[in-house]
This record gives sequence, structure tokens and C-alpha cells, in this order.
Amino acid sequence: MIVAELYKRGRPLVVASRKEPAAAGAWARLQAAMARGIVGGTANRIDIRVDVFLAELPALREVRTIFQEQIRLGATLQEQIRSLIEDQKRREDATSGVLPPTIEALAQDLLAAGFRRELRSFQLENLALIRQLPHGADFSVPGAGKTTVALANHTLARSQSGVKQLLVIAPLAAFEAWREDAAACFEYPPSITIHGSTSSIDDDADLMLTNYNRVASDYDRIREYVGRRPTHVILDEAHRVKRGELGVHGRAVLDLAYAARRRDVLTGTPAPQGAFDLIALLRFLYPGQDHKILPASAYNERNGRDDDVLRETSLAIQRYFVRTPKSRLGLPGTSFDVVLRPMSPIQQAIYDALLGRYRGDFGLDRPARRQFDRLGRVVMYLLEAASNPMLLVAGSDDADERGFMHPPLALNGGEPLAELLARYRDYEVPWKYQHIESLVEQARERGEKIIVWSTFVRNIRSLATHLSHYRPAIVHGGVPTQDNAPFGALSREAELDRFRHDPDCHVLLANPAACGEGISLHHWCHHAIYLDRTFNAGHYLQSQDRIHRLGLDQDVQTRFTLLLSMGSVDETVNSRLREKIVALSALMNDRGLVRVALPEPDEGTLDQPAVADDMQAVVSHVKARLNGA
Repeated sequence: MIVAELYKRGRPLVVASRKEPAAAGAWARLQAAMARGIVGGTANRIDIRVDVFLAELPALREVRTIFQEQIRLGATLQEQIRSLIEDQKRREDATSGVLPPTIEALAQDLLAAGFRRELRSFQLENLALIRQLPHGADFSVPGAGKTTVALANHTLARSQSGVKQLLVIAPLAAFEAWREDAAACFEYPPSITIHGSTSSIDDDADLMLTNYNRVASDYDRIREYVGRRPTHVILDEAHRVKRGELGVHGRAVLDLAYAARRRDVLTGTPAPQGAFDLIALLRFLYPGQDHKILPASAYNERNGRDDDVLRETSLAIQRYFVRTPKSRLGLPGTSFDVVLRPMSPIQQAIYDALLGRYRGDFGLDRPARRQFDRLGRVVMYLLEAASNPMLLVAGSDDADERGFMHPPLALNGGEPLAELLARYRDYEVPWKYQHIESLVEQARERGEKIIVWSTFVRNIRSLATHLSHYRPAIVHGGVPTQDNAPFGALSREAELDRFRHDPDCHVLLANPAACGEGISLHHWCHHAIYLDRTFNAGHYLQSQDRIHRLGLDQDVQTRFTLLLSMGSVDETVNSRLREKIVALSALMNDRGLVRVALPEPDEGTLDQPAVADDMQAVVSHVKARLNGA
């Protein structure tokens, strides 16, 4: 006999044990089937990740039929499998042509349940489809009211499905929106607690807000909260778990799925890199069932933006998510100004010297994975040199995203590159800084406000000094939220409030990682400038939607200015972002995304990139520059 049980306390695992006289062949077959999920055990016991066990359930049938071996499943594991089967049946029912409830009936149900905010027609349509599914995804564009629809969904889950409490996992910047919407949506607002790393969890709270870092660092306490009562778990900006089991945050969130009664995901950019990004989201919504939903082609990360993969994946998932496109919001249009200028002489010499220094690093056509860390650092240097070469001697800031951490450029003081950098500070100012100052001055004369985006915190700090007479507001990873700010210290909320309401503050300097999600600035600002951008399409799209979202007057035109240094990595980034946005629009069947998010029409561009991935694109750029020198 082989015995298996699911243990949910702590990280969920299925423990399978071989009891005498179980056949050695049956045990070996089970071990082979579960091999990719085995994380421990002994000769007669294996500890298996639960998602792998559920995905390999057919192997149990083989063990029973081929080896005539008896398998006994524990009560908790049986309950999980029954839940899986019920979810599958509800998915099939929801996609078999059964009509969803009418929006009129939904509106009445919400009113009866104490939900007082009136939903727009497209929000009610989305809610009707989400309610049909056991677990749902709202991939509507930012600004379409996903938070409101999610709260409405939770209201009905409480009144109709036995859910008792709500856990929202979201970026810190989104907490304010959840609190404001919760207060506005309900006749009797829920009690809300903010989960901190040291504070106790309020057992009686109706809604708990936490972020992805804290789920990973304080998993046991959050798991205990979710398991205490039937809990609805929502992932806001869910693309943050796209690495799935390979990422610390993704692994913790996927493990938490087994304790939740209902699960929903919200993000306007569900697959910023391609179809592969959807795997983690489906594994959270339907643990162990993603292979029954996604096509096999979606699991090849390298081909995730191929036309046939996008078509096949889009067809497979379209029944399991809702999406309100920008065209449905009735927003006024956007305009783009792409400023492509040559670098000044010393800056160009610095950039060329960098290319020469790292020529050998880009010698291979397809860099091996072991090179990626070093090449990633070089890419950071190229991005810095294209915007402000003085960043090279400083290295990353403590407030930068962890993935952007890098040391200062190594210099011995005597090489030409060191001499160029020493001269740069005395003789040149970055052309991008000068252009931004000119635009900010024009905005001040017109009584307008501008937001400037930069990935690098040191760029923000340096530009803040350059623009100090404009009293810029500053938001980046080093500026704490109101909940975490020491007494008397500036907070993100205070800086955003100053930008919105202080007539003498005409510019906000912001980092997309800290300010690109969950914040609305469209009532105060209609012009965004990009000092630099990276290959992260999600950051780029999310940052655009801070000022182009529901609620804009029809006579308002939203402007985006992209600053690109000619012949630099800026142009490579621009090309790659275009490819990713086109791919996302195909995956979501939202062609309007291209029109509002890209600076020129899509017609006439190549369907496929010339290179296979971002790093290869940089390699091609470096080789082209060196060969042309």
C-alpha cells in the first residue's frame, strides 16, 4: 500500500509513504512521475510539492491499474482533489454557453448586500463573467476600476459563497487606493488591517492588506490568517509573481493558494514578457491544472512572443479572464514626442569607451546563462551612460530595485575612461537634463505639472538637485509609505499630495517600481517624460496609466515625451518595448493597446524581432556600434 496525505501547515506538501508489502515497481513508478516535485524524503517516503502531485494525478491511476497497488489518500488530500474537480466542472459550465446573471440582477444583489458604489455597465459585465468562474482574472487596463469590481466580487462571495474575510496582496503604493475604495464602496465599511513585519495580525479584521515581500518573509503568519476562516485572496498587480516557483514572492503566493476559499488576480499587464508569464497566474488560480488550460507552446519562454504561440495561448485563456480595453473607457487620445538626439562629445566618447571596454563580454552570439549577471551589469552601465555618465562612478542606490543593484564602474584612475568621466562633470550637462528643465519651465509658465520617470534612483536624486528651484516632489523606493515612515519623515503620500495640490510644485520625479502602480495623477498632470526606460514593458505601461485613465475630460490630451540618445542602448530598449506591447495586445486581443501606448502606428513594423531576447538585442547593438566605429 502507498499512503499519501496533504499537509498545509507551513508550506504545503504531499507526503507519500510506501508501506510493506508495496511493490517496488509501483513505488519506483510513483517516484519517477513525481521526480520534478520531490523536495525531500527517505527510501520509503517522498515529500512532493503539491502542485506537481496534482498535475501528475494520472500516475496514480497507472500505479493502481498496472501494478495492482492499493493507494490510500488522506482526508485533506481527498478534499483538495474534490475541490480541484469542482473547480474544473465550474470552469466548464461557465464556458459552455450558460448565460451569466443579468447586470440588472447583479446590481440589485450588490445593493442588497450593502454595496453602495454604482458600477458602470462594462464593470457589471466583467463582474457577471467573473462570478461564473470559481476563480477569476481581471486583466482590464489600469484605470478601469479593477479594485471596485474586485470589492463587488468579494461582496457577493461573502453573501453567496460563505467567504468571511479578504486578503489583498498588493504593492505598497496600491494600499491607499484599496482603503479609499473600501470606504467608498460599502454602506458599512470593512475593518482594515495593514500587515507589518512586526505587528500582530488583527484576527477580527474583514480586510487585510499585505505586500509581496511580506508574504514571502512572514508566510506562516499569513497562512494562519488565511486558514482561520474561509478567505478570499486577491493578487493586485499580479504580474509581480510571473516568475512563479523560481521567485521568492511567486513561490510563497503559489503555496498560499491552497489555503484560500476563492482566488482572483488583477493586472492590466498580465504578460509583459510574453505568454510564459501567464503560467504563474494560472497556477495560483487553478493549482495543478494549468497544463489543462494553457497550450504546451506557452511553456517555452524563448518563443513566448511568437505569433503562433500568442494566437494559441490567447484562444486558450480568453474564457478565463475579463478585460476592459482602453477603447471602452472613452478616454481622449494620447500624443507622443520622441526626442532622438546625439550625445554631447564627451558623453559620446564615454559611451564608446564603455563599448570598447566590454567588447569581449559580447563575443558570443548567444550568451550563456552564466554570463547574464555580468552582462546585466554592463547593460546598467550603458543605460546610465546614455542618460547621465556621472552615474557610472556612483553605482546603484540603496533604494534601487534589487535586480538593478550594481557596483560603481571599476576604474584605476589612469585609463582614458576615467579621464573622460573626470572632465565630464566640469564641461557638460546631460542633454536630457537640459531638455527636461526646458519642458518644466514651459509647464511652470502655463501653470501645468509634469511627471518625469527614471528607473535609477541616483538619476532622480541628481535631477532633483538640477531642478531644485522648481521644488520637485520625489517618489522612489527610498521614500517610505505613510504606514512605514518614521515620525516627522516625508512619505510617498505626502510627496504625491504636494505634487497634486501645491501650486509651486510643478514636477514629480518618480521611479516606476515605486510609483508606477496603484496611483492616480490624471486630474493634475497630463504630461510624462521618460528620462530612461528599461526592457520592463510592465513598468512602462503601468507608468503611462498614472495619467491616462478613467475620469479624464474629453478635451484633455495626454502627452508622453521619450528621450532617446542617438546610437545608444535607448534605441534598442525602444524597439524591444514595442515588440512586447504588440505581443501583449495580440495575447489580450486588444489592438488599441498599440495605438495608445506606442509613439507611432504599428503598420509597417516587423512582426518578429531580429533577436531572440533582450540580452541578445543588446549584444546586437554593441556589435553594430563596434563594427561601425
